[in-house]
Amino acid sequence: MEERVHTEEWTGTLQEDFSLSSHRMINFSTALYHPWGSQTGSAVAAILYTAWISGANLFLIFLLMTNVKLLNSRQNIVLLHYAVSDLTVGVFYCPLTADFFLRGHWAHGCSSFFVWFTFVFPLTFLTSHSVLLILTMRILPPCFRRYGLVVKTVARNCVFAASFVVLWAYLVAIGAALSAGRHDSVHIAIAPQVICKALVATKGAVIINVLVYFLPAGLSLLLLLAVAIREKTMMTTPTVQLHLEVNTEQCTDLPLHVLTLITVLTTILPLPAFLISTVMARGACSSVDCIAWLLPLGTVSDWLLFAKSGVVPVAIFMAPDFRSAVIGALHHFRRVPTSDTRDLVSNIEDPEDDTPFSNI
Repeated sequence: MEERVHTEEWTGTLQEDFSLSSHRMINFSTALYHPWGSQTGSAVAAILYTAWISGANLFLIFLLMTNVKLLNSRQNIVLLHYAVSDLTVGVFYCPLTADFFLRGHWAHGCSSFFVWFTFVFPLTFLTSHSVLLILTMRILPPCFRRYGLVVKTVARNCVFAASFVVLWAYLVAIGAALSAGRHDSVHIAIAPQVICKALVATKGAVIINVLVYFLPAGLSLLLLLAVAIREKTMMTTPTVQLHLEVNTEQCTDLPLHVLTLITVLTTILPLPAFLISTVMARGACSSVDCIAWLLPLGTVSDWLLFAKSGVVPVAIFMAPDFRSAVIGALHHFRRVPTSDTRDLVSNIEDPEDDTPFSNI
């Protein structure tokens, strides 16, 4: 709810803003969110992140949508879901961040500010649970080994569809909890004479952090260990079967080293940001000196978290099927041979028509 009131404009420091406990208000129109580094440098970083993350994920989405072999895989449908989630960082979060740093205040109202400030929760939720779903599908096939091909296919498709339904229902429930947890007694000034309700209540924030990040991250690392042990100890597939699989149009699973890299990036890079968020939510850092020391680390950890959205697509391109798709996409834009060139090639392939007495 956006509420415009006439209030005294704060021009003090971060410490003075936090010391105004009687006001029950935090001033976001000053350097609260960017207490470390220059505004211009932060804006430039946000613009570079916008180009990097948008370009990498748009190219990945383009490959997944245009390459039939890549799209013919449940695994890659989840990767498409992952890429679309990361793309929102480049087209939504980073441009608004650059705008915020350049202006020095938020100019888009309370509702958009709430979405922008809590954006890390749905993003981390979708990406971490996407990796968890890929790992689950990777270890699931032995469970259906005793059934026939049709039963296995139907069962896997049902589990896959149900996982997505539960995932998004879970996300809607967490979003409702975030919105319902906003304080009425504490307000935030996002711009001169623009005051909003507090973003997230500290009560319950730890549980949300656990559900959004800590739980799926822990489960992902455990499943990755199980997948690595199973694939390292399973019997070697016969060479004939490998040769037949190469000739099919079915996309192969991500190599274990690529899957490991994606899982580690998805689970480790958000860790500093969520540790700091949990510490502040528990009230362990409530003094002015502690907050002034912790917020700069929070700024760095946020940039580290969002860097994941640009690094993971690069890691996915390391998989052989994706490398081949990249090479094919680049070769698609090569120069098309002219008619003269095609005639020359035809004459070379048929030397009898290229002799002076071919009609005799």
